[in-house]
Amino acid sequence: MKKQAPDKPTRRVAVVLGPGGSGRKLLDVVLPLLGHDKSIEMQGVFLEEAELKHAADLPFVKELCRVTFSVREFNSDEFDRVLALRMRTAKRALAVLAKRAGVSHSFRNVRGSAGALLLETANQSDIIVFEPVRSMAAAMQSSAYRSKSLARIVVVIHDFETGSGALTVARHLASGETERLSVLLPPAAASDPPVVHRLFDMALSAGPASVRSRTLPRNDVDSLVAAVQSEGASLVVIAATPEFMAPEALGVLRQRLRCPICLVRQWPV
Repeated sequence: MKKQAPDKPTRRVAVVLGPGGSGRKLLDVVLPLLGHDKSIEMQGVFLEEAELKHAADLPFVKELCRVTFSVREFNSDEFDRVLALRMRTAKRALAVLAKRAGVSHSFRNVRGSAGALLLETANQSDIIVFEPVRSMAAAMQSSAYRSKSLARIVVVIHDFETGSGALTVARHLASGETERLSVLLPPAAASDPPVVHRLFDMALSAGPASVRSRTLPRNDVDSLVAAVQSEGASLVVIAATPEFMAPEALGVLRQRLRCPICLVRQWPV
């Protein structure tokens, strides 16, 4: 009797959506990954940040319109109405994308501190994708955060074990166009060229000479942020190593980077 092949484990891809109204843009970033594996489950997580809610609960919050330069008061009731609309829009966009890609999906909204909620979601997922922080005024404007088309994807590699998954995910997100990738190597990783060569060959089927890469001057967040920005990144892919899997580190990434962030906890090549 022929043995039945074991079911492939579900790969969970969490996309953190929020009141900025850019959910469709963020979902489009993830779309190229979905065609490679039908065992993926999309998890839409609508984040209601405690900090934004607190600001809206103040007696008044002034919002500057970037088009007319007029100032208007922005109160808690209006915040709640816009938030409910954005959540329904995000849920609908997720359902449309999942159907288009042929993968299962779920949706939930969470309330609380952004750092703690991001960490909880990251620990329950194989991949988490989220946006940088924007001010409440910008987040609540309908025209806020118009992401540019994906051009350059920056991948941060720390070692062979975690780097292979991050590179594989980045290759899928780039639709196989490895010339769109820039790889950042901390000094320790760059000091072992044979390992880097083997990593590139396994995850990208390409040697180091065919992929744009550079060595960071130091292994710290300041060097990483500066390098990501100088590359003109429209997406950064980072292996979810212990130093990044902490509320403080997630907060720094959200505060200082200007493009969506993809943390890869595990993704076998």
